[in-house]
Amino acid sequence: MISTKSSLTQERACKIAIFALFIFIFQGTFLAQNEVDVLRYSITKPTGSIRTTAMGGAFGALGADLASMGINPAGIGLYRRGDLSITTGLFASSTTAKLDEYENTITDISATIGSFGIALTIPSVHPDWPFITLGIAHQKQAIFDQRLVLDNVSLNSSLLGVFQSLATGTIDTSLDDGTAFPYTASLAWYAYLLDPDGSSNTNYITPFNTSEPIAVNRRIERSGNLGETQYSMGSTYKEWLSFGATLGVTKLKFIEDSRHEETPFEADTELASWTYIENLNVEGTGFNLKIGALAKVSDWMRIGVALHSPTRLHLIDSYNTSIESVWKDGQNYSQTSPEGGFEYLIITPGKAIYSASFLMGKVAIFSADYETVNYQGGKLKPTEGWLSTDYEFEAENQAVIDSYDRGHEVRVGLELRVAKNWRARMGSGFSTSPYSIESGVISEPSKYRASLGSEYRNQQWYAGFSWTKSWYSEDLYLIDPALQITPIDLGRTLGMISIGAGYRL
Repeated sequence: MISTKSSLTQERACKIAIFALFIFIFQGTFLAQNEVDVLRYSITKPTGSIRTTAMGGAFGALGADLASMGINPAGIGLYRRGDLSITTGLFASSTTAKLDEYENTITDISATIGSFGIALTIPSVHPDWPFITLGIAHQKQAIFDQRLVLDNVSLNSSLLGVFQSLATGTIDTSLDDGTAFPYTASLAWYAYLLDPDGSSNTNYITPFNTSEPIAVNRRIERSGNLGETQYSMGSTYKEWLSFGATLGVTKLKFIEDSRHEETPFEADTELASWTYIENLNVEGTGFNLKIGALAKVSDWMRIGVALHSPTRLHLIDSYNTSIESVWKDGQNYSQTSPEGGFEYLIITPGKAIYSASFLMGKVAIFSADYETVNYQGGKLKPTEGWLSTDYEFEAENQAVIDSYDRGHEVRVGLELRVAKNWRARMGSGFSTSPYSIESGVISEPSKYRASLGSEYRNQQWYAGFSWTKSWYSEDLYLIDPALQITPIDLGRTLGMISIGAGYRL
């Protein structure tokens, strides 16, 4: 294809930066696996039961609850009767984008089954280990639902400049037959957004100056979740020392549909607008191991420790992209990429949880958890499969080490006995940013959490509700901060209201 659509010339957009950690928005632009994927699947926020959720997730030194399987498995060793329960609710994800005078909030609401499971307590013939508890449960470990909208935002540079930089040095016939950059620059070539500059067939011009301000409309819709089926066993030695272990089998689904539209400010350009669309679907399975111990220090105090192994996720990505250009003379051109796929592994980092709980007579229980995760331990790895390659992800794994740091989270919870059969609960939490100082990321997405709940409980059954909310903010860059100058202030609020019930067996 030899294009004559535009005769404009320009300098090469050499100032356009690669989207390093700023791939929060453009994370699918080059359809490559990177450090952002590692972080996304490493941060988990289990939905749990109505009891654990209402207490802010601070349950590592408590027990006799099905959610213990995913926090400290030793907790199921405190069961003396069987348990069957289910929790369901509404999950809300709100995203607010602010830039100068612009502000827009989009909320996505979805129904989900947070957890369900069963625990069976088996009497033992050994007097020092009077009971053994076996349990199986399913919990949502993460919910990815999110919608983000940016309307008519002015940025200092264009995404097309990135495609131009990719194409420079590549012969035009490779763009024409799609052997080079079939998901990005080749599509731009077919939509007449890249033309030969006249000096050679490896240098290209664009219909407008891509290093000048541009009006951008951006739409992102994400959905999916990380679910885990847990198989647990626990027991208590002489009523004071409990042990437990959980095998977690995970299933992941993540979908992202993205639409990026640009309208040039230049009055003399022939181009009215152009749009780049990405569709990404990720599915996979994995497994991990959790072990824990609980000790009864006194009649009013318990302490606990739990170790979660790294999760080995086997993932398959499927994706496609398309481009459309609309011209002021009424013509438009579009091109769609081939369907792509890739198979690989992500190893998420392990974690440690240290806990304590305090019994205040028959009136209240106070609990606290400290959780630590070294996000530098996450990595991408090749795997055997018909969509895999021998690529070793050396650059991406180095980016994980350079970008992330150890994360810390503190959770506290309180349960009050307000009547013989009624319990009131509340909790809060704080987690630090996963990014290292050396990464250069300006945003500081520390997270805050608050929760409330109540439950009716008798000898045979229980039912109640819980409410939880977490919030954080971050500075969002679509391009190099030196070019964008003013970041987009991105505020996230995640909330869930749940109802649940259980029956003692």
